[in-house]
Amino acid sequence: MAPDAPRTFRSAPPAAVIVTVPALTLLGHDAEPATLEGYGPIDLDTARRLAGTARSWIRLLTHPVTGAPLVLDRRTYRVPVALRRWLGITSPICVFPGCARAARDCDIDHLTAWADGGTTDDDNLDPECRHHHRVRHESRWDIDDHPDGDTAWISPLGGTYNTDPPPF
Repeated sequence: MAPDAPRTFRSAPPAAVIVTVPALTLLGHDAEPATLEGYGPIDLDTARRLAGTARSWIRLLTHPVTGAPLVLDRRTYRVPVALRRWLGITSPICVFPGCARAARDCDIDHLTAWADGGTTDDDNLDPECRHHHRVRHESRWDIDDHPDGDTAWISPLGGTYNTDPPPF
């Protein structure tokens, strides 16, 4: 009987250490502790030490009351889990008029494409089910993003259809 073939292992991806520090604490105007994800509160000196040895940073601005992520650093294309959850609250279903697919089962689409300078933040992202995501990018349907935050779909024949409002 032949011996078992030696196992090969893929190298593990680099670990990510996530430290959340309130901006007012960094500026010296508050004493709220920093948070080490998966561990809990840490003192500011420890947070500064961890941040000082970081190879890269991702800036994430959060809502001051709810803590929900609102704006991510421009270098981040992928939507983090917490921002995805927030979008599921603000837009609980696919934004195509009449579609009732839950946001948790949808693709998250950049209204202004990433390649065109679009950002990964809550006012540039919408949940679209896979079908309507493809309709938007593979046909002449488009989204008109109004300055007041409302969006409307524009059909290939020029008809305008408002997205369904959230249920609250």
